[in-house]
Amino acid sequence: MLFVSLLFWGFLASFVIHILDEALLNGGFVKWIVDNFWPTYRMRMFFWFNAAFLGAIAVSNLLFDSFGGHWIIVPLLFVAGFVTHALTVHVYWTLRRNTYSPGLLSSLLYVIIFYLLIRYGLDRHLIAGVDFAIGTTVGVVTVGTFLTVGPTVLFPRLTRHRHSWRDGAS
Repeated sequence: MLFVSLLFWGFLASFVIHILDEALLNGGFVKWIVDNFWPTYRMRMFFWFNAAFLGAIAVSNLLFDSFGGHWIIVPLLFVAGFVTHALTVHVYWTLRRNTYSPGLLSSLLYVIIFYLLIRYGLDRHLIAGVDFAIGTTVGVVTVGTFLTVGPTVLFPRLTRHRHSWRDGAS
């Protein structure tokens, strides 16, 4: 299980690289989101979203390291969710907008880690098939959906509604 644990800690490291990619390339993810989806998105929001996910991923890895067994589901949630994010936000919107989505390049590290979890964790029976299926499915549905729909559809609509309500009340 050491190998699987190292992959999960590698996932956390890849997330740190991903944050740097999103902060530095093509004007940054904040500017890209502001220009394409969510005009009121700010660097402060970017910081807190990522800080929360860094903490949650670290805690999930610690839970798996400490207790093993079915606790593997928790870090799998994040890996599967972030693979979904890579495909549905970074790849899809790069192709659709015909401009580099900051984070695209580094998000491929998630796909590599997911592949390694399948190839050497699942295929070699280090990860139970049921645990892998649960972690992947729940991760795609929860974390993946949040990271896909949140910044591109949900939050822009919520803030637009809030601002229009406030403007109409004045």
